[in-house]
Amino acid sequence: MTGSEPDDAARWREAAVLRGEHSKWVIVWLASIGRFRAYRRLPGARRDTALTAATAAALSDDITQAEQGGAGAISAKERHDPDR
Repeated sequence: MTGSEPDDAARWREAAVLRGEHSKWVIVWLASIGRFRAYRRLPGARRDTALTAATAAALSDDITQAEQGGAGAISAKERHDPDR
């Protein structure tokens, strides 16, 4: 799935806003799959946490949940839900 250039530019701007809201995360727009992705090693996690969502709002919700849920429950969570 690839978007149009204007859509991709808008998604990159959304990713930049998310980076401002969640400064401890690396957040990118993956145009090739039409998804946002966030990376971070949470305290106590043995590996990086990778979150993937179709919308910026869904990714923001996932980040908040991951930070509140504790590293044990989400240490390697990766979402590939096309309907989300």
